[in-house]
Amino acid sequence: MAHREVAISSAAELGKILRAVRKESGLTQRDAAALCNVSLPFLNGLEQGKATAQIGKVLSVCNRFGIDVRLRLPGETA
Repeated sequence: MAHREVAISSAAELGKILRAVRKESGLTQRDAAALCNVSLPFLNGLEQGKATAQIGKVLSVCNRFGIDVRLRLPGETA
């Protein structure tokens, strides 16, 4: 898979990207949840764009799929 950079401004956008990456990886939700060490309902909710306060789990899923999460701080340029 080619490296891409995208801006994410909502849980729905993140969920859409995670679903696409999972499918590109050829994984079912069940297999992906096991790989990421999260529950199937959690991964399903994440892919559906449901808001969650469990940022540690979200970052774990992103990490397992090779998604590098970066923050742009105020005052910094691209």
